[in-house]
Amino acid sequence: MNLKTIAILARRELKGMFDHPTGYILLVVFIAVSDFLFFRQAYMLRAATLRPMFDLLPWMFLFFVPAVTMRAIAEETRQGTLEVLLAQPITELELLLGKYLGQVLFIWIALALTLPIPIGLSLGADLQVGIIVAQYVGGALLGAGLAGVGLWASSLSPNQITAFIVAAGVTFLLILVGLDPLLVGLPPLLGTIAAQLGVLSHFANIARGVIDLRDAVYFATLAAIFLSLAYLVLMRRKLTRKGETWGRLRLGVSLIVATLVVVNLFGQHIGGRLDLTPGKAYTLSRATKQLLGNLPDILTIKLFVSKELPPEIALLQRDLRDMLGDYRAAGRGKVRLVTLDPSSDSTALQDARNLGIPSVQFNVMGQSELRVKEGYLGIAVQYAGQSKTIPFVQRTEDLEYRLSSLIRSLTVTDRPKLGLATFGTNPTVGRTFDALREQLEENYDVRTLSFSTDSEPPSDISLVVIAGMPFSLSDAQVEHFRKYLADGGNALIMASGMDIPDRSFFATPRDVTWNKVLEPYGVSIRSDMVYDLASNERVAVPVQFGRLLMAYPFWVRALSTQASVINEEIDGVFLPWTSSVDTSKARPGTVTPLLVSSRASGVKTSEVFLEPRQQFETDSLAPRLLAVMVNPLAADGEEDSGASGQRPRGRVVVIGNSDIVADRNVQNAPENLAFVLNAIDWLAEDESLIAIRAKSRTPPPLVFESTFVRESVKYANVAGVPVLLVLAGAAQWLRRRRLQSQPYRPLKSVAGGVEQ
Repeated sequence: MNLKTIAILARRELKGMFDHPTGYILLVVFIAVSDFLFFRQAYMLRAATLRPMFDLLPWMFLFFVPAVTMRAIAEETRQGTLEVLLAQPITELELLLGKYLGQVLFIWIALALTLPIPIGLSLGADLQVGIIVAQYVGGALLGAGLAGVGLWASSLSPNQITAFIVAAGVTFLLILVGLDPLLVGLPPLLGTIAAQLGVLSHFANIARGVIDLRDAVYFATLAAIFLSLAYLVLMRRKLTRKGETWGRLRLGVSLIVATLVVVNLFGQHIGGRLDLTPGKAYTLSRATKQLLGNLPDILTIKLFVSKELPPEIALLQRDLRDMLGDYRAAGRGKVRLVTLDPSSDSTALQDARNLGIPSVQFNVMGQSELRVKEGYLGIAVQYAGQSKTIPFVQRTEDLEYRLSSLIRSLTVTDRPKLGLATFGTNPTVGRTFDALREQLEENYDVRTLSFSTDSEPPSDISLVVIAGMPFSLSDAQVEHFRKYLADGGNALIMASGMDIPDRSFFATPRDVTWNKVLEPYGVSIRSDMVYDLASNERVAVPVQFGRLLMAYPFWVRALSTQASVINEEIDGVFLPWTSSVDTSKARPGTVTPLLVSSRASGVKTSEVFLEPRQQFETDSLAPRLLAVMVNPLAADGEEDSGASGQRPRGRVVVIGNSDIVADRNVQNAPENLAFVLNAIDWLAEDESLIAIRAKSRTPPPLVFESTFVRESVKYANVAGVPVLLVLAGAAQWLRRRRLQSQPYRPLKSVAGGVEQ
């Protein structure tokens, strides 16, 4: 096999695509449709992610790849040039690989023409470059795999339409076997095999930012299988059906195809993974490895999993098993991993019941009927006679943090003491803090604080967490709290300068009682309400014929400065009806901004009408400071004492919002809880879990400085790139037409340097 010949054939094939108007038409249609569908979703989600485009890419390739490859061999066969090519010193394999490489390069060029999308999005957000790189690698592998299908279909018939239909049909089948509705209707074993053979599960894994060797092998073998079949079709034209050579060739190709299929079905133990997500979200953090490496005794992790789980959660199971395998490896022999199936083992069933691992119900199809079965997918961690459980694993996004927290709570006996005070709790409107308390109790000794008396915070508490505020604080309470901070105590204060009675449409300014406590730090929470015209959430507003989604500037999507260990892996949080923070009197070097609004932000300082449909002033827009961390020991120069004569030594984090971790907000914005828990760990000087918890898989918010920039990015991609392709195609067509119109000029012989 001559690589130079293959390269020449590939260059000829690629040049032929651009010499023909069909190539430009395919590119224009692919780019225009992809960009239009992407921006239609991306601007609605308001997130800087390419997932909407790559989620649709398999369906776009369903038509695009067959359209590209349908003429590769079919056209040569129809025109009778295939025999001419093979009469040259070119083998069938070289011809096939050359054409395949040319088609793949054209598909990759089409994919590369979507790069202006992330370039445009970078004007409105800090993109997660690693994920984007992985997504384009996944798209390239998908295109390479499906190109093999298209080339095989083109070798079957001299009719291009037939080749297109066959390729589209087989591609649709490969996509269909990975769809959840089909998998649910299959028996569990067959559904698992179908999910493994379908392209969606493998492509979805890479599209999230993880390049797994198993997925790369799948697409490589997919292309190899259909190229082998195409080679068999080409050789059928040359060899007699009854000859011995044909029989050996057919047997060899069959063995190759069978081997490649087996590699895909039983290649789950193939190692190798490149995690390109921010903070390596799918790779164990250093803190987890240190925790496992320093275990004083044997830790047992029991995975209760049924064999007949729905096949649509195959990717989740694979992630779960990979992560637990990483835990075992990081434990250096002190982590035992036991896998049990309570559905088929009575001893495992009793063990699951004793540990509090319940069964879950799901649907399976058997004997032409839909039945409800029970299964298990839970984890139990056992250490020194104690156990903690995760009853059912629904997702793996936060599994490392949850699992490491359980291990830490079992193996670390001396837990810091923490005081928690919440004000204005009202379960009827969802203003509770159960999720916060539950997470804190995993790693802290949580005590409830009361500010109903003049008692001071207990001296053995290293940290106070406050959500909301009382109507007033006595001078004695203020003095006690200041002394607590002056003695090195730390505090997280979450409070708002606006009072919003339950089910009220108005908010009124109020004095923030905690400002007296914060006075020695030079930090205060203003009695205002911030609105952001660019970075905000949407609400459903009732209209005449249903509901309309519209921007609600009072629900601010705060942007993370990523300036500290607290928020370096967090892109933003949700702050409804929030107030700004004043740091004008703080000592230089002590304050680090954590959360800010966009430049299109203003404030209201009087009574506020909370109705979304209202006019907002635009004459004094500027970024607003919404959360800060204060470390008085980091002051520049000589520190002076506070107003009370006491020099504060304790660290504080101040957030101008009392509902940031209320249960009603945490459910829709889990990043809020991660941000607050990171702040608590920093204040408690216990940063071991921050790196684990901060592994955010939520894309950063998409916030453009103006509507003009936003629309310019959209139309530059949807219309600009296709127009440039049309102009390039027109220029190529005019060039070819000009060359064809030139008169024929016979070659002149030259002898001795003189024209004859």
